[in-house]
Amino acid sequence: MQTSLRWIITIAVLALGAGPGVAADFPPGWLPVNRLDEKPMWSDFRKIDDKIHLYLPQDVKTVRGVFACFVFHSQDPRELADLWEFALVTVPWPFEYDLGHNDKRNGRYKLGHPMGDMGIFLRYLEAAAKETNHPELTTVPIVGWLMQNGPRLGGDLFQRAPERVLAWSDGFPKPVAEAAAMTAKVPFAYAWEFTPAEEKERHTLREAKFDLLKSQPTPPLNLSCRANTYGFPDGVYSKFNFFAFFLDRCIAQRLPKELPEPGKPVVLKRWVKEDGWAGDYNEIGNWNAIALAKDAKGMVDPQWLPDEYAAWAWRAYHTHRPEIRLTAPIVEYRKSGDRKDCGFGFSPAVKPGTPLAFAAEGTGEFAQVEFRDGDRLLGVSAQTPWKLDGVKLDRGLHALIAVGVKTDGTRTSSRPALLVVK
Repeated sequence: MQTSLRWIITIAVLALGAGPGVAADFPPGWLPVNRLDEKPMWSDFRKIDDKIHLYLPQDVKTVRGVFACFVFHSQDPRELADLWEFALVTVPWPFEYDLGHNDKRNGRYKLGHPMGDMGIFLRYLEAAAKETNHPELTTVPIVGWLMQNGPRLGGDLFQRAPERVLAWSDGFPKPVAEAAAMTAKVPFAYAWEFTPAEEKERHTLREAKFDLLKSQPTPPLNLSCRANTYGFPDGVYSKFNFFAFFLDRCIAQRLPKELPEPGKPVVLKRWVKEDGWAGDYNEIGNWNAIALAKDAKGMVDPQWLPDEYAAWAWRAYHTHRPEIRLTAPIVEYRKSGDRKDCGFGFSPAVKPGTPLAFAAEGTGEFAQVEFRDGDRLLGVSAQTPWKLDGVKLDRGLHALIAVGVKTDGTRTSSRPALLVVK
């Protein structure tokens, strides 16, 4: 009783604008700031479920943003933090209760304090800024993946710090649709499993609408983007890749190259929906329609993407029963087994300029195979085995794709394989 009363009083005081506070003013596991560095193996670190951790990339004097990320997935989010030069705040699953959602399966509510909200995350960044001498943590942009309650948690953060939320990810379709105030201004990616019921619904919708929309402009309604996870019983085991490249491209498009001095507000580039790209979620196939958002026509269920690179990567991720797959230099994500060849999060990063050998295999009859880095054509192989040698890539997160070109000119896409180059 006393514990609950203390927390009610604390939350009331903080709501009135109190400062970041001390450890006693936070739920257990938040303060003092627990530091994470590059040394622990992610497979070992992700077993820790009772502490929030802060990771600051090596040799980065001033971080450019903050990545709020659940400790759940097997891929190491430090790789993204390094690429983006972002601070990484790792959030174990039970701490979702502290941020505004009570999933009773994790038992966090049994500690006796009231459920929190995203205000605690902002106060944590204030405390971390003082403790680490990184004042920019209080002002730099924020991107996030805090699992499937993104409309609630990301939406709450957007209400509290609208100029700081650069992009967000993950949510159920209905809550995403209801989060119109956020998705009108904040890019939001989400993905779920493809079910037989959904397949039937999408075929029915296409039959009813496609002919009517053929020549009609069909721009995306907002800045949200939906995809289907591919072939896994639990979609979290592949959708993290989708969120990674979506957030990556949003950061590239919106974050200015030159930032103000630490602690000063960062002015993000304003999102203009028409400057982005669109992809038709309704299609069930291997070459979904994509186009500039302002030029989109005939799309039954248009989704928004930040640029052409993201549109190509989205189409590859969203592809259904692909006829071709990339086999080198890395392969698409798989759920289990030895995943050292899966690239992002599993194999070592490649240094910029390293010559790479590409290869693909497939079941279709192809006249040639294109090897691509998102929308960028790396080279073409005109005969089997489909190979391309000596490819060099710049620093960044790369969505590598093999495209099979048939004799009639039609194309089919592999799924994307994500490679970190740094």
